[in-house]
Amino acid sequence: MAGGRRGGPSWGWGWGWGCCLLLCCGAAGDVQVSMPEVVEAESESTARIECGFSIPGNGSYTHIDWFYVDRGSLVKLLRVAGGEVLEEETSYKGRLSVGEDMALAISKVTPQDTRTFVCQVGAGSQSVGENRTELRVYKVPETPEIEASSAGIPAHSPSTLKIAQCVSENSFPPANITWYKNGEQLQAEENKVKILATLTRKSSGLYTVSSSLLAVVTREDRSSLFHCAVHYWLRGQRLSKASRQVNITVFYPTQHVELHIVPAAALVKEGDDVKLVCEADGNPAPVFSFYKKLPEDWQDVSSLADTSSGVLSLHGVNKSSSGLYRCQILDLDDMMQMEKEVELVVNYIEGVRVQMEPSSPLHEGDSVRLSCSAHSPVDLDFQWRDEKGRKVAEGNQLVLRNLTFETSSNFSCRAVARSVPGLERSKQVAVAVQGKPRIVAISSPLYVRQDEVVNLTCKAIAFPRPSVRWSINGTTHEYVENRHVASNLTVRVSPDLLRAGAMCRVSNTLGVSEKHIQLLGEPPTSLLSPPPAGLPGVLGAGPAEERLDGGRRGGLCGELPVSGPDGKTSESKGVIIVAIIVCILLVAVLGSVIYFLHKKGKIPCGRAGKQDITKPEARKDKNVVEVKSDKLAEEAGLLQGANGERGPAADQSEKYIDLRN
Repeated sequence: MAGGRRGGPSWGWGWGWGCCLLLCCGAAGDVQVSMPEVVEAESESTARIECGFSIPGNGSYTHIDWFYVDRGSLVKLLRVAGGEVLEEETSYKGRLSVGEDMALAISKVTPQDTRTFVCQVGAGSQSVGENRTELRVYKVPETPEIEASSAGIPAHSPSTLKIAQCVSENSFPPANITWYKNGEQLQAEENKVKILATLTRKSSGLYTVSSSLLAVVTREDRSSLFHCAVHYWLRGQRLSKASRQVNITVFYPTQHVELHIVPAAALVKEGDDVKLVCEADGNPAPVFSFYKKLPEDWQDVSSLADTSSGVLSLHGVNKSSSGLYRCQILDLDDMMQMEKEVELVVNYIEGVRVQMEPSSPLHEGDSVRLSCSAHSPVDLDFQWRDEKGRKVAEGNQLVLRNLTFETSSNFSCRAVARSVPGLERSKQVAVAVQGKPRIVAISSPLYVRQDEVVNLTCKAIAFPRPSVRWSINGTTHEYVENRHVASNLTVRVSPDLLRAGAMCRVSNTLGVSEKHIQLLGEPPTSLLSPPPAGLPGVLGAGPAEERLDGGRRGGLCGELPVSGPDGKTSESKGVIIVAIIVCILLVAVLGSVIYFLHKKGKIPCGRAGKQDITKPEARKDKNVVEVKSDKLAEEAGLLQGANGERGPAADQSEKYIDLRN
């Protein structure tokens, strides 16, 4: 039976399974032995070689012998006879075994076990038949390791230079290495691509394959990716393992230079940090130099730059930083010079000025116009803000009408460049309204007790800042807020002070204002208690009103006169005191009498008009005294003014009292 054989590499290894059965030579009726032509096994595994035979007449074998071929001679390994295995003293001893089907198993095969094995079958007098199998041991190579050239490779070199080296270890049989650039296989090409391979056999019988790639590179190869792959045969198939991809350093001269401003030139403003970045497309990077244009020459500003990276840093630029800048490069590869220029414009706002019309001193009731101007290379918007930062108007003019002390303030004009975010400047102006002092608050009238320590307060507004003087001596404290001045006078109440009061005098260079503080003695607390039941509104005091510094204004017997704008009362102080005393006494007496008669039953409740409260008829001819007081009605009116309501008409009529008893 003829056998076929699959193709293999050019160095002579046959890869594939042989299906041929070899017949031993002899006449018809000899023993026939069938074996595979080739058996493949991986290193360190167990190889199994089958031996099939046929004996004519269904006879049985007498022995089976296994051999291997060494330099053309047969070396006996073992014999199987009578059910026993007799192993010879060879290097295979201990690694051999025979199965029930008479197949030979070899454990832990190595590349040295790659040889031919022979199986002989003896059938007694019917002769011997044999056949042979080629054992091939293989080892899959390790993944290749690639190392790119550490030195830079000049572009367009006249000779090929080493690009990278690729190594794959522990293969058997030896593997092949191929090279790729950007995924495409490289082939050797005269004066362009050269591939050098070396093969090393280790003591273990395994091989190390090494390959070096040499080539001429171009500028475009700075971004090329190179890798290698190891190829090997296994069971008739060609397989491969690829390395990682590597990039190489390519040296090439500069062809273009660019110079730009960071941030964008249109957005640079005073105070910014600016970088001028110079970029060249050569490798290695050239030497950078920077210059600024002067009226007649160029100023070297390279001391402010990083000449290796090509960055010129300008910190806190201002108007004088504007100008034409130049970047100059020197390519050390070919000593060629190239340059690029850029214009730096620093946006600014200067000369912010506020003009006030009229410029003469302002008085209450006047109007003023504020005009704002500034200089800048870009368009400006104007805003007006008060001293609290609130926006009050837009535009370059602000008109203030009917000025008062209270509207005096500091205003600021803010010039804003909308096209340059963050660029703004402001100017502040004080609108000062001048005038003589105006007293706006005073603690008068004020109820006090003799020998009591009280605080008298006088508050005024004016500009220029006024001074406050008191007509009496005491301890003073002044408080200033904006254009307001408040003065507190701490003093002990004396009879003279109670009689004459105190005068607050406020003055500045433009005039004087003064007001009188009236001091009133407080009535006894008992007189301010609620009236008896049944007599509402006869006696009482309204709720005390809060005054400056705790002053109180009562409501007893009507409203008391209040200080007018000129600081004087409408009635004299003496008349007021007498009126108060008389009013209190009359009301007290009248209230007591009426209350007494009511308790005695002499006067009924609820009758209007005149009341006859005399003795019975028999005694009407006696003398009767009529008490009629217009003063009482007047005082009752004062009382009802104090209580805020008016009593019945009967309560205001004449009263008759029987004094005969």
